[in-house]
Amino acid sequence: MATTTNIVNLDALITRADLAAPGESSEDITALSVPGLEKKGFLYPALRKPDFQRETASWSPEQVADLVGTFARRDLIPAVILWRAGQNVFVIDGAHRLSALIAWVHNDYGDGEVSRRFFQNLIPDEQAVAGDKARRLVEANVGSYEAHRLAIEYPKNARADIAERASRIGWQDIPAQWIRNADHDKAEKSFFRINQGGTKIDPTERRILNARRSATALASRATLRAGTGHNYWDKFAKATQEKIEDLGRDVHKTLFDPNLELPIKTLDLPMAGAGYGPHVLPFVFDLLKLVNEPTAGTTKKKASKDEGVPDDEDGTATVGHLTAARSMVWRICSTHPSSLGLHPALYFYSPSGVFQPAALLSFVSLFKTWDTPEFKTFTAIRSKFEEFLLAHRGITEAVRKIGGGAKSRPRIISFYRTIIENLQSGKSPEEVHSLLKKDAKFEFMFGDAFDDDTGTVTSRFPRDVKGAAFLREALPTAPKCPTCGGILHRNGMHAGHIEPRREGGSGKLANAQMQHPFCDSTYAQ
Repeated sequence: MATTTNIVNLDALITRADLAAPGESSEDITALSVPGLEKKGFLYPALRKPDFQRETASWSPEQVADLVGTFARRDLIPAVILWRAGQNVFVIDGAHRLSALIAWVHNDYGDGEVSRRFFQNLIPDEQAVAGDKARRLVEANVGSYEAHRLAIEYPKNARADIAERASRIGWQDIPAQWIRNADHDKAEKSFFRINQGGTKIDPTERRILNARRSATALASRATLRAGTGHNYWDKFAKATQEKIEDLGRDVHKTLFDPNLELPIKTLDLPMAGAGYGPHVLPFVFDLLKLVNEPTAGTTKKKASKDEGVPDDEDGTATVGHLTAARSMVWRICSTHPSSLGLHPALYFYSPSGVFQPAALLSFVSLFKTWDTPEFKTFTAIRSKFEEFLLAHRGITEAVRKIGGGAKSRPRIISFYRTIIENLQSGKSPEEVHSLLKKDAKFEFMFGDAFDDDTGTVTSRFPRDVKGAAFLREALPTAPKCPTCGGILHRNGMHAGHIEPRREGGSGKLANAQMQHPFCDSTYAQ
C-alpha cells in the first residue's frame, strides 16, 4: 500500500509547552484576529500547543489552501478551543486550522524561516515540495498575506480581489471558545475527548500520546525528525539530550537515507521507505517497541497493558532504546562491521517497489534471537536464500496481507526459518519451494492472490508499473558480494581486502573488493 507524503508540516508554527501548569481564570476574548498572528502581534507569542499533542502535519496542500480561502471568503470556520495557563494560551483543538492561517501570515508552509530553525534546517525534500505547493495554491486562489498588507497602502497596484479583502482582513475574526475552571488534567482529558471526532487520533499515535514520557515514545520522537523539532527530552541532563539527538539522527539516517524517489529508477532505496508522512511515526514506534521488548524465554518481566508504561525519569532508558535500535538497523544494512547489508528492494519492498513494514519488522524479530554463529550460517546459504526470494517476489506482498502485528509475525518468522533450515540441509531453492507449497502451514505464502498484477489496463504506464519494470530488470543483475553471493546495496557494503591485511595484503586496487561488512569482518580479518 502506497504511503502519503503529500502533507504540509506546520508543526513548527505554534510552540509546544508543558500543559502541567495551573489554569488561570480571566476575562477571555471571544475571537482571534489575523494581525494578532503576526510574529510581533499580541496573540502569536502567547500561543502554545500541549507537548503531548500530535504533530500538526496531516493536511495536504489543498486542505491548507482551502482553509485560508475559507477564511478569506468569510465562510464559516469552526471555533478553536483554548485554555489559559499563566501567560500561555494552549490550543486544545484547532491547531491545524490556526496553523494554516499562521502559515499564510508568516509565509511559512513548513519550509520558511521558523520551520527551518525548528528543524535545524533539516527539511526533507517532500516537506519542501508540499510547502511550496501549498504556497502556490494559496497565492493563486487568495494571494499572499504580504500582498494584502501592501494593498492597504497601494490599492491601485493590487489585484482587484486582494484590494477588496485587504480593507477588511484585519477585522475578520477567528472564533474562539475557552475551557474554563479546569486544571491541566481536565484540559488534557478535553483534548483526547475532542480529538476522537473529526480527524481521529490513530490508535498507535494515541498509545504514543498516552505514554509520551516513556522511553519508547521519546525514542520514537527522536527518530522521527532525526533529533530535531520539539525537544521532548528537555528535562534530562544536557549530555543525555545530546546523546538522544545524536542516536535519533543515526537511526533516522540508517532507515531513511537516501530519499525515496518515485517512480523507482535506482536500486539505491532506503531501508524503510519514505521518511516523511503520517505513516512514519507509527512504524518507528513499532520498530522501537519490537527491538526493546523482551525476547521469548528471557526472565525480564513484561508489563501488561493494565500496568501502564513507566516514564523515563532521567533519559537512561531512552538512550538504551535508541542504542538497541541503532545496533539492529546497523545489523540489517549499514557500513558497520556487524552489517549483513540486506538489500531493501529484495527483502522489504514489494515487486512494484512499495515498502512493506511487516517484512522489515519480521526480520528484526528474527534477528533478535540470533547470535554470531547463526548469522554466519545464514551467510553460508545467503545466495540461495536470495535466489529463492528473487524467484518468488510475491512473498513480501503476502507478508503485508498477513500483517506485521505480534499475532501474525510468528507465522512469518517460522516461514523464513523453514526456508533457511532447508537450504542449510542441502536442498535447492526449487526443492524448498515445492516442499513449502505442500505444507499446509505455508501454502498461503504462494498463490495467485500474491502474483504481481501491478497496474491497470491503460495506454499509459502508472508509476508502480514503471517501478516494477525497473526492479524486475535490475535486481537479478545487481552486483554481488564475492564472499556470500548476496546482493550489494550502497548503504551496506565497503571495500575489503582480497588478501587479508593480517596476511600481508596490500591497499592496492588489485587487492580490493566490495563486500558486505559482516562478510569482511567475519571471514577476512
